[in-house]
Amino acid sequence: MTAIHEARRGETYVPNAPAATIVNVAKALIGDRKIEIKQTGIRPGEKYHEIMVSDEEATRTVKRGEYYAILPMLPELLEGTKSEPAALKKEFSSGDNVLELNGTLELLKRHKLRVEDNSAHDDTELLR
Repeated sequence: MTAIHEARRGETYVPNAPAATIVNVAKALIGDRKIEIKQTGIRPGEKYHEIMVSDEEATRTVKRGEYYAILPMLPELLEGTKSEPAALKKEFSSGDNVLELNGTLELLKRHKLRVEDNSAHDDTELLR
């Protein structure tokens, strides 16, 4: 929604959000319940991290609040806009800001995504 309301012509918005490992998400969601986590390893073709802004795009990426805006390459889309300093010096990857377990837990709590955070909690697991 931010991009719809704030982006300029030709810009691509990329959230500057932290990442979390699936193991930490599972541990945070399980909490004190006795549920076993079984790790099977990475699958062929699976990635640990995604490149959100490439090296090529980094030089034309600017900061817009909690987002990075990748400016368009076409000069006609930049006409009438003021020059802004590049926010990145290298590619931006989901691996640049990975939360530890406590950070993952805090993020889930803040957004009320755990069963315990649901005010209608009645000891049953619900898909929300």
